[in-house]
Amino acid sequence: MAERAAFLFYSQDFLIGTLTLPMEDRGKYITLLCCMHEHGRMTEEAVRSLVGDISEKLRAKFKIDKQGLWFNQRLEKEIGGRQRFVKSRKNNGGRGGRPQKVRHCEERSNLNDNKGDCHAPLAVTVGAQALTTGGDKGGAFIPPLPENVKERFIICGLTAIEAEYETLKFMAYYTGAGWKTNRGHAITNWKAAVTNWHVRSKQFTKHKQHKTLTELWLE
Repeated sequence: MAERAAFLFYSQDFLIGTLTLPMEDRGKYITLLCCMHEHGRMTEEAVRSLVGDISEKLRAKFKIDKQGLWFNQRLEKEIGGRQRFVKSRKNNGGRGGRPQKVRHCEERSNLNDNKGDCHAPLAVTVGAQALTTGGDKGGAFIPPLPENVKERFIICGLTAIEAEYETLKFMAYYTGAGWKTNRGHAITNWKAAVTNWHVRSKQFTKHKQHKTLTELWLE
């Protein structure tokens, strides 16, 4: 199955999506994803014969179609995206390669005019979000990368392992909240949010061990 030889695997998404699963379920989950990638949707009998018992949390990671076959929506989305990508490369190769981009900035005959139209802000795509790297400074908020958040936690005094764990919780919380505070205000300074998270976490550990961190943020 050459067209399904690979699919994009987003490690951050997997870590956040399986944060509440025990290690045994994580192993079963990735095993089922690999088998479904190779062989397609599976019957419940096949699933159980492959990994044994299925917990409710692991069961929630899959859907069942009208034929009673188990599947994972995100996996099928990535498989479809990969197949479209491979097809587009084949089509471009059949036409002699990707067409060259047309330059939008025409050379000016006046040598004294060196401004041109090529100084417009540059649009850069990260994931599915277009970011502005030049021009107006008042652009949209750009969520930080996990490694930047981890580095910030280390600056706050955490060890590398502690910072890794807090980064997973921080990214999971704010990604789910749409990068807004518990009051509904949009995050504008992620570094301040990390520092505040660290301070609140220490308060939680020292004074409020009977409450969850999420409950602290909702106070």
